[in-house]
Amino acid sequence: MNGRIASGSLLDPRSKLAVFIAACFSAFSGLTHPQEFALLALCVATTLLCQKWKRAFFTCLAFALMFLCDLFLVPRLSGILQNIVMLLCHLCRFILPLLTAFYVLTHTSRIGEYISAFTQMHLPNEVIIPLAVMLRFVPTIQEEWRAVNQALRLRGMALTWKNIVRRPMQMMEYMLVPFLLQCSVIVDEMSAAVMARGFDRNMPRSSYAEVQMKVLDWCIIMISTALMTWNLCF
Repeated sequence: MNGRIASGSLLDPRSKLAVFIAACFSAFSGLTHPQEFALLALCVATTLLCQKWKRAFFTCLAFALMFLCDLFLVPRLSGILQNIVMLLCHLCRFILPLLTAFYVLTHTSRIGEYISAFTQMHLPNEVIIPLAVMLRFVPTIQEEWRAVNQALRLRGMALTWKNIVRRPMQMMEYMLVPFLLQCSVIVDEMSAAVMARGFDRNMPRSSYAEVQMKVLDWCIIMISTALMTWNLCF
């Protein structure tokens, strides 16, 4: 392979990006039930192809629970309670495809694979660098949030409903201050890493990550495009 590292995923990063774009545009277009099912099926199928079995199972389970509650429980309620339950059901069904597609986009490909894919698309560095930093920033922030929460748990200040109700201002301070400070450090480290790897130089770059569009990727891109067109136009 000429010293290059082949991608460990069945899908090219560009097909995952196509699914995420389709989910974003479709979710805000006002979906009918068949369109909801089609969008969820696309996101779950992409998750399964990335071998994230638990994520796919719990996504389907959560969607089924929200749909059944909306279908059978909401008509039996009345007043404010009915509106609250209906809002929660619709909100969960609205964000589930988005969260699933975003999880696949940010957790199933290395950042080098995205840079290699964007470079093959002949995108300028002014576009590649912000996209690469954004895609790497999200999982890093999640790791830092878990680290802050774990450190507070050792001191008896875990992020629980009991602590939030008893001392909300202290919990906000104890969680947000170290988290935001660490975010600032992460941004500086990523900027230094970009400079150290020569991304600021306007020169062609090679990559160890080898990505290639396959038949399956083109099929997913065409399905995503067709689904987005259906949701936006009909």
